[in-house]
Amino acid sequence: MNTNKKQIVMEWYDLYYHDIYRFVLFMIGDQQCCEDLVHDTFVRACTAYDRFDNQANVKTWLFSIAKHLVLDEIRKRQRRRLFLANALKRDLPSSFNLEKYIENKTLVIDLLNRIHQLKPNYRLVVTLLKIEECTTKEAAQILNWSEAKVRKTLSRAIHTLRKMDMRPGGEQIERLS
Repeated sequence: MNTNKKQIVMEWYDLYYHDIYRFVLFMIGDQQCCEDLVHDTFVRACTAYDRFDNQANVKTWLFSIAKHLVLDEIRKRQRRRLFLANALKRDLPSSFNLEKYIENKTLVIDLLNRIHQLKPNYRLVVTLLKIEECTTKEAAQILNWSEAKVRKTLSRAIHTLRKMDMRPGGEQIERLS
């Protein structure tokens, strides 16, 4: 990669690092893993620089790279979690109740936990539109979806959140729409 390309990617890093970091941290929840994924996002941007369409929005392109890395990480974690759950299933007490554990959290933490329970596409849309405050058009570009699909997925995500036990976090869930 020539010096000019490196300089451009470094400028992108300076401009968009915090946005990408917040997005990945919210999606993953683990600071160390987040830092690795953000680093990988910019490494991939460097290696794919020649494929970048200069008419596209740099931020949405970087978010798209980060999204793919996050989804890969979520899939890896789900496979690990499934393996561990099967291994530990017989060791967990039958009285363990995840809902009661979550109810003891504050409203904000409860809502974040609920969002993290959503399937990845729902979580992506809620994160982009409600936390990162992207427009529907920007989210559609990042996700490579139509704007209608983004709106419908957000509607389904909010519906799913509302269907969850709303006693501790119902007020927060109402504010999402």
